[in-house]
Amino acid sequence: MIRHLVTTDYKQMLWKNGAGHTVELARSNGASLDTFDWRISMADVKSSGEFSRFNGMQRILTVLQGPGIRLDIDDSSVHLKTLQSAQFSGDSQTSCALTDGPIRDFNLIYDPGQLHARLQWYLEPSTTEIFSSADLVFIFNHSMAPLDIEVEQQVFQLKQQESLKIEHATLLKKIVMKAGHLRQACLVELTKK
Repeated sequence: MIRHLVTTDYKQMLWKNGAGHTVELARSNGASLDTFDWRISMADVKSSGEFSRFNGMQRILTVLQGPGIRLDIDDSSVHLKTLQSAQFSGDSQTSCALTDGPIRDFNLIYDPGQLHARLQWYLEPSTTEIFSSADLVFIFNHSMAPLDIEVEQQVFQLKQQESLKIEHATLLKKIVMKAGHLRQACLVELTKK
């Protein structure tokens, strides 16, 4: 099944700790924020503070917009600028400090006991062919320019912040991201263990 998600398909909700809002792009089945297997979301971080805990989960966070943040994860720190990512445990004591104003981030949270995950950003403007056997392939277009994607002889055009969700498709999928003037696209692949 291939689904083109537009911004009106996304859900806005409070952070698990209630300190801000998340735009949920997609999530596995689960009635609450404690019962899902994977979740893809964006969040506007307007002030420094603590992150919600997602015990037993793994997180990958990317700064989408803004000057950057410092993540304090347990006893270590990492500085992230635009389109830089960090991976860390949802069990960790995590907080962030804004470096020079608000940011927007992109998040993948998944259960590493059930899923293998890969997250990759494509920033080159040339045509890219991807072959994937993942159970779920999720492509997010962050570029201001539309992104044309061909999957199994179907062409989809993703406007800025739109997504393509591919699941329950053929075992090996060929995905072609067409050349564009400026590309900022994220590919998430999730495979059941």
